[in-house]
Amino acid sequence: MTSESDLHYDFDFIVIGSGFGGSVSALRLVEKGYRVAVMEMGRRWTPDNLPKTSWSLHRWFWRPGIALRGPGPGPR
Repeated sequence: MTSESDLHYDFDFIVIGSGFGGSVSALRLVEKGYRVAVMEMGRRWTPDNLPKTSWSLHRWFWRPGIALRGPGPGPR
């Protein structure tokens, strides 16, 4: 078993967020040969929990400032 003190992470860059800006930034850095980690806090989507229609699209956004809180944390 590996203890926490045995773990070693070595990245040149850590990109916070995998949205459009983060994913493009990470791609460009990797293309230049850097070691990149991408950290994401959002919900993990699978084909089973994607919205079936766009009828209630507002329910799927996380924007607490305008009272949109998404469908909940989902399974872990």
